[in-house]
Amino acid sequence: MNKRILSMGALALVAVLILSACSAWPSVPVSSGPGSLMGNGGMMGNHGMMGNNGMMGGYSYNPAVPAIPSTPIGATAEPVDREIQISAANFRFIPDQVSVKPGETVRFVITNQDNALHNFVVQDAGLPYLPLPAGATQSIVWTAPAKASTYTAICTFHAGMSLLIVVGN
Repeated sequence: MNKRILSMGALALVAVLILSACSAWPSVPVSSGPGSLMGNGGMMGNHGMMGNNGMMGGYSYNPAVPAIPSTPIGATAEPVDREIQISAANFRFIPDQVSVKPGETVRFVITNQDNALHNFVVQDAGLPYLPLPAGATQSIVWTAPAKASTYTAICTFHAGMSLLIVVGN
């Protein structure tokens, strides 16, 4: 009798396992909304890294990347000693070198003329990460240190895209 109950239990367990294996999979649907890795808006989708406009098929800008907040219209911009215009064009920063006086406060105004996403990163100078969407203009204010030094601004997406910032008299 015990053998028969054990056999029936084992048979029921096998039936449950077979039926669960045949059920709909995945039980959690693949999301295609913001933050999804695999859907149309995600890393593997049409506008992501592997999509039509992504790393493997061109260039795209992900609006989910946080941007430096812009100065509201009508607001007074932070006072600076000088404004320096920089272009990101043909995968280069133009000019490729700028000079700043020690202690001078400058506003870098960077216009991305390429159809690719760039960024402006100066790790040693204490400047925050600045994304540069295709066709956009961004600005950032920086006060040069009191002593002479040099810094290199780079685009971390494109090797060789750099700008030398020379602090000196």
